[in-house]
Amino acid sequence: MKRILYLVQKEFRQIRRDPPMLGVIFIMPVIQIVLLGYAVTTDILHTRIVIVDRDNSQYSREYTARFDHTVYFDVVEQDPEITTLTDYLDRGLAGIVMVIPRDFQRDVVLGAWPKVQLLVDALDGNSAGIAIGYLAQMAAQAQLEIVRTEPALARELASAHVVSVEPRMWYNPNLESRFYMVPGIVALLLTMVSLFLASMGIVREKEVGTLEQLMVTPIHPLEMMIGKTIPFAILGLIEVSVGILAAWVIFGIGLEGSFFLLLGFSLVYLFTTLSFGILISTVSHTQQQAMFTAWFFSVFMILLSGFFVPIANMPDGIQYLTYVNPLRYFITIVREIYMKGSGIQHLWKEGLALAAYGLVMIVLASSRFRKRVG
Repeated sequence: MKRILYLVQKEFRQIRRDPPMLGVIFIMPVIQIVLLGYAVTTDILHTRIVIVDRDNSQYSREYTARFDHTVYFDVVEQDPEITTLTDYLDRGLAGIVMVIPRDFQRDVVLGAWPKVQLLVDALDGNSAGIAIGYLAQMAAQAQLEIVRTEPALARELASAHVVSVEPRMWYNPNLESRFYMVPGIVALLLTMVSLFLASMGIVREKEVGTLEQLMVTPIHPLEMMIGKTIPFAILGLIEVSVGILAAWVIFGIGLEGSFFLLLGFSLVYLFTTLSFGILISTVSHTQQQAMFTAWFFSVFMILLSGFFVPIANMPDGIQYLTYVNPLRYFITIVREIYMKGSGIQHLWKEGLALAAYGLVMIVLASSRFRKRVG
């Protein structure tokens, strides 16, 4: 036990003497949370729209005026030449072209629901779908208000049995993507920092010549591995705390669930990533090689974690592949604790999967580490 404590003290002294390392561990994650928290978003704001009002009636003007006063759309042109509509999309001057048909007001008065044409730049299918959803909701509300101004239609609408849907949004009432993305960013940063630090730890010892010195001491290889992972695990827990504080101060995103439960799951996940990093370091000969290997695996971990794309939207074969990705379970845990305040009774399956994965990584890393330094 004393030998492990000596190794832990050695690692902390080595980290303290390396100011750039302290910056990588503490300063860069905060900067990344700020940048990614604002940049990585699924909210669609200020989509440029061109409106062609071919009816130019009172109702059509009232209808299109609604799109002038919203953060979701910016009207860049109204009533352009009908022959130049495609130029707006081809040249990227607008993302949506809305065409109000002739006899729009007449159809409303007669009770015939007019059809509005939308031409949408669907190069980014996800953004186009969200923008169309915004437009459909706004258009339906505007058209309903116009109909209510006609006495005959208003009486008919009042006597009709209309189904009214009143949604209640739980956990994220305003549907702001940052409440969903920022907790995931905290999980990503913990993954990247712990994986990179651990993967380059053993290799750095070899390059500076201290690994050979440690090999001739009575320190057991398993003790050496534990002594090198404990400091990074402690720093990882501190980094999680810093990330939680930054999310609260900068984005106003508080932790709904238990802080200590999140730290507990983070500790399990840290030993998984740290063991994986040590496993990478045992098969690498230089820090550069270790860094590229860690980057190679971290890219797949991120893409298959459900951070960017929901796992349910992936092909069946890829979905099965995500089960061997520990980040998949940790992101679920972080988001559930952050947004829902979920407890251990709701997250024990993810925790059990993390523990099993961590056990496998620790065994593999320990076995390989013994062969490397034994």
